[in-house]
Amino acid sequence: MHMASKPRSSDGCWTCRLRRKKCDEVRPLCDACSTLEIDCLYSDEKPEWMDGGERQRDKAEWLKLEVKRKAETRRERRYFQTLEIESGIEGLDVSSQALDISQADDSDLSMAHDQPSTAPGRFRATPAASSSPSFVPRRQDSIFEADGHRNVAYSPLALPTPDSSAGNTTASSPPSSGGMSFVWSQIDEHEVNMIMLYLDYVFPFLFPFYRPPLLHAGRGWLLSLLTRNKALLHTALSVASYFFSVVFNHTSDNHTGEDHTTCRTAIWDELQRQQDLALKELQREMHDIVMRGVKGYLPETSRVLASIIQLLTFEVAVANTGNWMMHLDAATELYNEILTHHGMTDTNMACFTKVLVQLGPEPHIHSSQHHPWSSDQSSLRFLSAYLIFFDTLASTALEKAPRLQKWHQHLLGDQEESQQSTAQNERQYGRPHIDMLDFVGLQNWVVVSIGEIAALDAWKKESKMNGSLSMRQLVERASAIEQQVRKNMLKIDISIIKPPCPDASHPLDPLVLYTHRAGLVPTEITQAAAGQTYIWGQAALTYLNVVVSGWQPANPEIRGSVDLTVSMLMSLPTPSCLRTCVWPFTITGCMATPDQEDHFRHLVAAMGPLRVFGTINESLAIMERVWANRAEIEQNADKWDLAACFRSLGHPSLLV
Repeated sequence: MHMASKPRSSDGCWTCRLRRKKCDEVRPLCDACSTLEIDCLYSDEKPEWMDGGERQRDKAEWLKLEVKRKAETRRERRYFQTLEIESGIEGLDVSSQALDISQADDSDLSMAHDQPSTAPGRFRATPAASSSPSFVPRRQDSIFEADGHRNVAYSPLALPTPDSSAGNTTASSPPSSGGMSFVWSQIDEHEVNMIMLYLDYVFPFLFPFYRPPLLHAGRGWLLSLLTRNKALLHTALSVASYFFSVVFNHTSDNHTGEDHTTCRTAIWDELQRQQDLALKELQREMHDIVMRGVKGYLPETSRVLASIIQLLTFEVAVANTGNWMMHLDAATELYNEILTHHGMTDTNMACFTKVLVQLGPEPHIHSSQHHPWSSDQSSLRFLSAYLIFFDTLASTALEKAPRLQKWHQHLLGDQEESQQSTAQNERQYGRPHIDMLDFVGLQNWVVVSIGEIAALDAWKKESKMNGSLSMRQLVERASAIEQQVRKNMLKIDISIIKPPCPDASHPLDPLVLYTHRAGLVPTEITQAAAGQTYIWGQAALTYLNVVVSGWQPANPEIRGSVDLTVSMLMSLPTPSCLRTCVWPFTITGCMATPDQEDHFRHLVAAMGPLRVFGTINESLAIMERVWANRAEIEQNADKWDLAACFRSLGHPSLLV
């Protein structure tokens, strides 16, 4: 005789009740929600969305997709589960305990499979892609909780030096290849075509400001890197497959009327296959680094870093919001280890050139402007710029200071000031600084200032929590940042604020390439970078004002800054320029007035089918969430800020 099933309790969490699942009623987090890594909501009063109508159905649909997304995230993390290091070894701490994964039951996953989607497999549309998401509170007491249930990510990296590595590997020992090198004969014709698609179309689309001049040897380093790093190659092929599927889908639907479902499905299958291969190769490479350590194997370590950042870029490109923190955590820890072990002088000063000269020939002139870098040197310069950029923007959502902020002054600071603070016998190592203009189209001070504001925001919240907040100190620190931002903005030529869109897909005239860094910068690059920098600088002022004054959209300083940024965004020559302005676009949109909302919707809609590439849809979803709940936010303004906006979709958003 079978025992009667336990009846569904009326005291279970609202999440289980919505899913029509049994709840063990463990508080504050029931076992079912903990296993699935979803929010668990207990409250005496019924949530507003539990209305038996449209809001409840919307919430249920969102939750189904969330269960599916979390399951996919766990599946990918299992690739790293074998990197368990014995507790006595200082190494990559990715233990089985840290990566303990519990499978969702079949019924949970089947719910998500029933959802309609234009993209088979793991890249089904998420709530972030919705243009009008329903507002879903994340805790029972308030929608304004700053902290939410966070995904399990990489454990912090503590990479060993050769002396502390397992097996006491020495620098003279031959490194295991671990997939680091292979020959062209192993690449089939289809993969060659996809490599060229990536080089000719995808990479320039993702990084439109990156146009290395002739004396920097162009983008040859990228091809070299792809052909000797399997993980990076598979990642590039994944991105190329996705890009092709988006363009193919739009072209086919609009011009032939034929059913290309089979072809699109095949492309998505290829995308998933290549990503799986990339993760497996990265697992192998990271294992090798753990066993060898960073100190004796800089080239191999920098290539692993390249793989991680490319995976991070891939997640952002396909708007897969679940894994970017995992990759960013690993990349920042690894980068810290590289600079700590390879980039410090005898007097314990940071020295980026010292790292570069270990990867290739030392420049005859100690400047980044007139030296043809080797492949590994060019790669690390590119990776450094984008990792700093990603880390800085992530900090605005994570409510923390940038993890790489300690390197900002050396890598991004004013070169003359940096030289003055450098010992005389070490000034040859004062070059090169990273010029963000060459990579993301922003002057360095913008990135530095955003990092300082994020650090100020984190300090303010921590001080307030500890009961030690000094408003005088807050205002003084904010004033110093504001003065620097305004001082730098005054240097920008206002007459070229209507910039053309950057375009890296077409090579420059050879003579222009040669003279680019000699002072003859192409006009379109100058104008695009100037306009981009001004927009970002203005948004940084909005961000700073909200950090200091709180959520006050009607504040004159905030209102003036927002209105100016809106007018600049509306003056962009084409909506596609928004791809490089997602963060300021989001900052401005969240603080916009009701009569300005349609401007933002129209700008995104005008981007066409390629708006699915990147985070612009997620940006608009954040705005829609904020706009739909203006009244509630204003009533609880002391608990709301821009960081809360960036976390309002149920996860921190990396808006790049």
